[in-house]
Amino acid sequence: MTRQAGSDRTIPATDGAVTHHAADDRLACLFVAGSGAFQRKKIWTSLEESGNSVHRFTGPVALLSAMGSTPPDAILCEMAAAPEPVFELLSQLARLESDACVILIGPEIGAGQVARCLRDGAFDYLTVPALAPRVLDSLQRGLMNRQAFQAVRDLSGQLAQVNATLAGERDVLQQWNMKLSLLNHLTQALAGSLNSESIARSLFNGLAGLVPVDVIGLGLSDPYRVWTWSRSTVDEFQEQRVREHLLSRFNPNAALISQADAQVLRLSTGIPVSGRPAHLPCEPTQQGARSVMTIPLTLSPKSQGLLYVEGQQGTFSESELQLLSMVGTSLSLALHNAAIHQQMHELASRDGLTGLLNRRALEEVLSRELKACTRYHESACLILADVDYFKHVNDLFGHVGGDAVLKAMATVMQQAVRDTDSVGRYGGEEFGIVLPHTDLDRAAVLAERLRDQIECHEFDVDGERVRITVSVGIAQLPDRTIRTVPQWMAAADAALYAVKGGGRNGVVIHTPGRSSLVASATV
Repeated sequence: MTRQAGSDRTIPATDGAVTHHAADDRLACLFVAGSGAFQRKKIWTSLEESGNSVHRFTGPVALLSAMGSTPPDAILCEMAAAPEPVFELLSQLARLESDACVILIGPEIGAGQVARCLRDGAFDYLTVPALAPRVLDSLQRGLMNRQAFQAVRDLSGQLAQVNATLAGERDVLQQWNMKLSLLNHLTQALAGSLNSESIARSLFNGLAGLVPVDVIGLGLSDPYRVWTWSRSTVDEFQEQRVREHLLSRFNPNAALISQADAQVLRLSTGIPVSGRPAHLPCEPTQQGARSVMTIPLTLSPKSQGLLYVEGQQGTFSESELQLLSMVGTSLSLALHNAAIHQQMHELASRDGLTGLLNRRALEEVLSRELKACTRYHESACLILADVDYFKHVNDLFGHVGGDAVLKAMATVMQQAVRDTDSVGRYGGEEFGIVLPHTDLDRAAVLAERLRDQIECHEFDVDGERVRITVSVGIAQLPDRTIRTVPQWMAAADAALYAVKGGGRNGVVIHTPGRSSLVASATV
């Protein structure tokens, strides 16, 4: 779990003005640790000139030694090429039970390392170059989170005092201890996952035992996703009503977002929801007996969320409302971390030039479809397309012009396929398209249409119009000669090179023992 809390300090807003929290008018105490160049950045001087207390350190040792006399509100630390000193700093801060907001700034280190930083206590990881508005926005949000966690800590202290004062009320105390234990387990479960659906499942499983709720809904806005749960698995009407409520809250001034445009799942049954049920019973009349709480979740400036909880009988007590607020705080942080992890995973699976899946990610899709075909005897097709005479393009326009053609080619391919299909750059000027649940006839139609579109397309390279063609090979599953992903790739590749040998600009289907020409054109 990330260890931060909010702050009653203030920092400059991104427009240079000073933002004050309601608690008091004190400014923030900031520790800046890193190289000399990092310490001399203009943003630290600007923060200092605004009245904040900025302390600079060359390394973690000096920073830790100063914490006893000057506890910081936030620590902004440079992540060097060797990350071990920063991981040790996070470990030391955890042992000191520091509630400082830790923001790391450094180079691209991969999703795994970023996830470790967040798990070890960092609030955020900013990749260089980290512009001042981005740093200030992260710092502002981190201090706000720090304030929320301080409130939770203060509440825990109050509960401990009540436990000592009201020693005679053992039943009440035992119940509170059980609630806090459940809250701790729930918080750990939320923080331990970096997948939004796993977070939703952990939330519903834990919250149902923490507070007497009968219906729970979780909605996220980017992209639109809704999960619902009810204590009774047959209570579909209540979940339908909650789904509509959450989707309407995301778009209050326009038409209701349809469930067909959102990812919707009933976690009480594990069944995906597609559109509105054909017949719904009337709205229950005992509306006044319901106790409802909707908790806004701030995940990022562009992504929001809502947690909806409903009890069918009675009203939530003050302590239950406090527990729900604490869950909302932990849930926001867990979903924020999951979003960062997902972004890093997306970056790692994409080709840097075209934005398509890279070779490793494309082979993962092939492996998944191969397993599905083997288990369920489904049909799937792989299309390989290779640009004809691409060397001529590079020779005429240079590699910059060649790259422009490849990027435009990627756009044409992405627009030609379904949302369920996967398009990737397999290497150089070779592209792969995976078509799940597709037979050879439909794959051949798509391949020929794509070949024709590319042949007719005029590619703009430095103001000049360029016409190119592609050679296309298709391999289908199931196929008795294909048992592995390399064999599947080799089959499609063999069909592609049959096109190359036959004059290029055509489509060939691989069949066991031979390849069949679908269509061709004179180059």
